[in-house]
Amino acid sequence: MGSLNGGDLNQARTSGKLGSGSDFAIRGRAMLAGGTEFPCRVQEINLKSAEFIATARVEVGQVVVCSLDYIGILPGRISTLTRRGFILDLRIPEDRRGRVSARLDWYAKRRLQQAELRGAPRIVPKHRAVEVRLGENILMPGTIQDISLSGAAIDLGTDALPFVGSRVRVGARYATVVRLIPRGIAVQFAEPFAADSFADWVRP
Repeated sequence: MGSLNGGDLNQARTSGKLGSGSDFAIRGRAMLAGGTEFPCRVQEINLKSAEFIATARVEVGQVVVCSLDYIGILPGRISTLTRRGFILDLRIPEDRRGRVSARLDWYAKRRLQQAELRGAPRIVPKHRAVEVRLGENILMPGTIQDISLSGAAIDLGTDALPFVGSRVRVGARYATVVRLIPRGIAVQFAEPFAADSFADWVRP
């Protein structure tokens, strides 16, 4: 068995509690009953079972406790070994099921929104000059190379650049530095542009 039970999958798709594909993968760590700990990723999950990708040596029947980013701690027992990992039958306490379900829904919607934003076209705006503010006292003049609904590439004309992860303000929009480019930065906006207001005259 290399995937979740078909009935569970159909029910989960209907209720929106399943994610699948590389864009959905939730990262985390898993621990066996003996204390062995290893990194893992979840490709598919619902309230009954989850498909894990992991390189650790495990056996059917072993108890596993997983700590998943954004979702929390999930206990279970390995029911099946797969080519890339294993299937875990989850043992989520009844009083936690509602919270876990809500977190799975939120995560699936978040990843879908991110995928849609990544697929949005990039344009070179008519107004390319922009000010990038780092903290209260550092102001850097820049030139927008291109811009999308969710971010922009900005030439700052210097090699003294903010660190990846820095919070900056680009024009009037708050953003996070996600990548360094030659003499500039790529940022992701805290709030993306609305699609109906995005055109080549746009200003951040």
